[in-house]
Amino acid sequence: MSFIIDINQDQFLEEVVEKSKTTPVIVDFWAPWCGPCKQLTPLLESVVNKKNGKIILAKINVDENQGIASQLNIQSIPTVYGFVDGKPIDAFQGSQPESKIEEIVNKMIDATPGNEIPKLIEEADKLFGEQKFEEALKLFENLVGMDPGNPKIIAGMLRCLVKLKKYDDANEMFDSFDEEILKDENIIKIKKLLDTTSSGKNNLVDENLIQEVNVDPKNMDLRFKLANNYLSSSETEKGFNELLKIFEQNPTWNEGAAKKKLLEFFDLLGFNDPKVIDARKKLSSMMFK
Repeated sequence: MSFIIDINQDQFLEEVVEKSKTTPVIVDFWAPWCGPCKQLTPLLESVVNKKNGKIILAKINVDENQGIASQLNIQSIPTVYGFVDGKPIDAFQGSQPESKIEEIVNKMIDATPGNEIPKLIEEADKLFGEQKFEEALKLFENLVGMDPGNPKIIAGMLRCLVKLKKYDDANEMFDSFDEEILKDENIIKIKKLLDTTSSGKNNLVDENLIQEVNVDPKNMDLRFKLANNYLSSSETEKGFNELLKIFEQNPTWNEGAAKKKLLEFFDLLGFNDPKVIDARKKLSSMMFK
């Protein structure tokens, strides 16, 4: 079965409105003379083909189907409409990057009636936020089987593996990914977190560095080095505390390096992490006292 179809306005009701009640349909209004259309259509086709039947692309030549274009108030092309459950739920005009198209398509798939995957992802995220990492991992593993290419599911599974310090398993997953998955923003963040934490899994905190900081507590370079040493040795709370001490003594030191490092790790670990919650409160109290 083809997931990409060319239709005319007489087929619109059956091929778009009716079909979207069971499978979302993304509609591409284009014309042969339109330069941006020639850029956009291949991207739409690429994203839709990767979804393997979870969404349909219907292409309509507006030069030959001016009635439906007028009915939907198409004033410029390319224009793209997303139909779910018989109704338009999203639209955009002009060429878009593939990542944006992927985001819109995923939103449409998630909104499909009877699709339980978004609820299950929410449940897994809740377990993760409650620090029930083993339970969350099992649910994400089940979800991968249901929707193998979903970046939200893959990111959730990777977060669990990192939290459980199953670094080898996480790295094996990364080795198996195709280029498109590796471009996802959340996957990039987790890869950075994994590289930071797994590289220090066998590291010991430098006791000499601790002594140097104790001897010269106002030396920001030494304290920042110690903070990074703690963070790379999975001593996250101690690393945060050293960065907070730097910020408290000199917020603008090294162009605000301590705050930048804290915010970077807050983002990597997630705002539900207890250590992040505690450090954020301390940072906020210092910023607004």
